[in-house]
Amino acid sequence: MAGKKLGRLLVGILTLLVAIGLFNGISATPVVAQAATVTGYGTPTQDPSSFLFWYSNTGFRTQPQDTYTTVGTTKKLTTAVGYSFLDTFFNGLSYNHFQWYQSTNNGATWTAIKGATSSTLSVTPTKPGTIYYQESFGYYLFVPPLLPDEYYYSRVAAVTALGSPINATGITVTADDHYLYSNQDEAGTTTVHATTAPTSATGDVTWTSSDPSLATVDKNSGIVTANSDGKSGTVNITGTITNEDGTTKSSSVSIKVGGGLDDQTVDSGKTATFTVQGKFPTTPAAVTWYKKAAGSSTATKVASGTSLTYTTPTTTSADNKAHYYADITIKSGINSKTITTNSAQLNVSYSDTPKVAITGTATDTTDNTGNTAHVLTNIVSGDTVKITGTITDTNPDKKMKAGLLFIKVPAYCSDTAIKVDNGTSDIQAPMKIGDSYYLVTRKAIDFSSNHSHSYEVDFKSLVDTDTDFTTNLQMEAFNTDASSLSGEASQGTNSVLGTAKDDHFDTYTSPDINLHFSSNTLTAQAGDVTFGSLSYANVDQVIEGQVLGGDDLLAVTDDRRDKTATTISLRQATPFSDGTHTLTAKLSYANGSTVKQLTDTNQVVLSAGAGIKVGSLNANRGQELQLVLASQAIYPGNYTSTLDWTITSAPS
Repeated sequence: MAGKKLGRLLVGILTLLVAIGLFNGISATPVVAQAATVTGYGTPTQDPSSFLFWYSNTGFRTQPQDTYTTVGTTKKLTTAVGYSFLDTFFNGLSYNHFQWYQSTNNGATWTAIKGATSSTLSVTPTKPGTIYYQESFGYYLFVPPLLPDEYYYSRVAAVTALGSPINATGITVTADDHYLYSNQDEAGTTTVHATTAPTSATGDVTWTSSDPSLATVDKNSGIVTANSDGKSGTVNITGTITNEDGTTKSSSVSIKVGGGLDDQTVDSGKTATFTVQGKFPTTPAAVTWYKKAAGSSTATKVASGTSLTYTTPTTTSADNKAHYYADITIKSGINSKTITTNSAQLNVSYSDTPKVAITGTATDTTDNTGNTAHVLTNIVSGDTVKITGTITDTNPDKKMKAGLLFIKVPAYCSDTAIKVDNGTSDIQAPMKIGDSYYLVTRKAIDFSSNHSHSYEVDFKSLVDTDTDFTTNLQMEAFNTDASSLSGEASQGTNSVLGTAKDDHFDTYTSPDINLHFSSNTLTAQAGDVTFGSLSYANVDQVIEGQVLGGDDLLAVTDDRRDKTATTISLRQATPFSDGTHTLTAKLSYANGSTVKQLTDTNQVVLSAGAGIKVGSLNANRGQELQLVLASQAIYPGNYTSTLDWTITSAPS
């Protein structure tokens, strides 16, 4: 029995020695520069760096601050200690041993203050001047400690007593941390600080919280402690200095409280980014991200690595109300700890309205020369026109289930057919709706599973006159099963296709397609020419004729598909006459470079080779008639002459 007790005692002593040895190995690290200008009782320990709920080293996380007061007025100096992971792990049974010291001779000598063995010291100066204070603490089991160097020292704080009070004219408030965790085993804490103007103000600073349910603040020390219930929000911590005359000055700082993640709201089709908040002075050893689908209790890992930020894939309505959280592993030497953030919700804003895009390309399958995708310039009677394209709904959240296609076609056409997704051509006669004719799909297109479809429309033109025609493909979208819709049932109601159903979304349209139907002929119209009022003064002068109305001398429309070689000839069929008298005059045709006198015999005035389109003759190109009066007896009157134009095309 005695041997067993001795064994336990030896183990206890060995454990204690190991704990003290490790503690001693991470003891006080000197600070390069001190706030106070006097030498302290001990060398101030470096402030510990916060790493969430760990500290990089043991030391004072709240330091005593310099302060001003008046004789007989009490001031409080407050400290708080942060412990390194190794201290809390190996010295779990240890506790703090505090001691305050003071110096009345600028740090030349220091004395321990009897009974001052807590983290707070009340000071009441009895005469004007400055007294310096410093606190030490040891973290050990026994008194006195077994080893000599396990003490930590605060900064040196100066308490200056003045003969009369000084009022503060302003105050500025700062916080060591601006984000505190409320969902961990240990509530997050930070310290707020006040800087007065002037710094020698003697009033007392007190602290208040705008929402103690989020975070409380110690009235005197300024130590802020977050709630431990997981409640999130932003709290304002206000510092107020009360001057001795009763006036006050206040200022606030905002501190965010939460579990590390905020809810995110994005539009469907966009990505969302979640970022872990709080201070992380080094990169975590590991970060794993998880997702819970809306309504699900099962988490799925979506990312791993060391990033404190996660960006979702492109969102859809299915992601609405999903939740995300992260496990964060942090290390200190060989030791590690994992914390879990709160579960943040993803809110996805989406619309179920279809986003339909329709393309359309036209082709004259008989002869497509000179045409573009949206303009057919020369459709001859008997030509077959083909229009092809796609209909795509790009909204993944759409409710559209079906669509009816229709396209406007000329009144005079045959062999009309419409085909969807390379299926069988639906040959049908055009449907008259209002004053226009349409090809309409008899069966609705099913969009419930397939978001994109192709189509083809064909018709043979029977138009034999020069006509311009504009068409496009249109689709009416519905939130109803395709099997319940029929294009044939759309006649006689009140939309383009007559749809007046509650489940009708809208009508979607492709870009316009312009069709020019041609007579396949060359036609011409001669203009009337006047030479104005002439007199003897105009004899032997060249008078240029003017086409009435400013029209072309010969307006030519050449819609021939096969443009064979063509000539235009001109002759003066009759002389100038007023019905009684004949006017002796020379009439000529000028083309800008040559002048030909006209006779009663045809003369070629223009030649166009094969494949060349014949254009109109007009003064802009120098093409005009010219008149020269001969010296003669002139009888007043209106004289006219008839010209014959002859257009000759060579055989093809």
